[in-house]
Amino acid sequence: MKFILSLIALFFAVPFAQAQVVVTNPASDMLSQVLHTEDIAKTVEMINNQVKQITTLTQQLQQIQSYVKAFGDPAKLTQITGADQLISSLKESGVGKTISELQKLSSGVEALQYNANGLYQSLGNTFTTPGGTSVSRSTDLYKKFGAVQQGAENFQTVTDDVLTRRKKLRSQIAETTQQLQAATTNAETQKLTGVLVGYNAELQAVDREIDHAAAQVTTQDAENRADSEKQEQALREERQAQMEEGVKRYSEVFKLESSAPKFPTNR
Repeated sequence: MKFILSLIALFFAVPFAQAQVVVTNPASDMLSQVLHTEDIAKTVEMINNQVKQITTLTQQLQQIQSYVKAFGDPAKLTQITGADQLISSLKESGVGKTISELQKLSSGVEALQYNANGLYQSLGNTFTTPGGTSVSRSTDLYKKFGAVQQGAENFQTVTDDVLTRRKKLRSQIAETTQQLQAATTNAETQKLTGVLVGYNAELQAVDREIDHAAAQVTTQDAENRADSEKQEQALREERQAQMEEGVKRYSEVFKLESSAPKFPTNR
């Protein structure tokens, strides 16, 4: 019985023993090696591409660093040294008044009392006639002179204000020029140059405020002269009309005899 069982076991074991024999295929092995070589080549190519990309990025980074060194950090382009002071100066309005405002402020009483710090002799509000009568002056007739005096005071106020602002601007120009000389980047140089140009333009604009104030005085004086000539012309016209009217009345009162004179014939 045991012998028979052993034969049966041997009979079933033979096929399994044959299945465990390794069968090799040379063509398949060669194909596997080729595919493996191609995979290695692709991997090498991928690595080379990555190396090239890293090299390119490194060069770009170096270029950016060189740009920042030469031109400055673009993120700081809005941080312009001196720009805030320039904007503040540009927003300052002059203290000068317009010619219309000066005319409204003019006063005949002040014109009569004005002496330009003792340079002129002031006029009183009244005067005395040769007969001893005290007469009040018509202050409205002196308002136009008060307008010129207001213009002169405005000119002095503007001049004082301009000189103060001019001193401040010149100091800022000197400081900006020093910063420009010490600039290390192109961006900083351009920004400081722009600020410097702005300061010089503001300085010229401030200086013109004095010219404007002086022109107002000249304009008012010209208007006063024109008004004086106008008043004289009006007075001449009135005198001419009065003269013509007087001659006409005289001729009506004292009529000349147009008929021939008659002489007595009886002696």
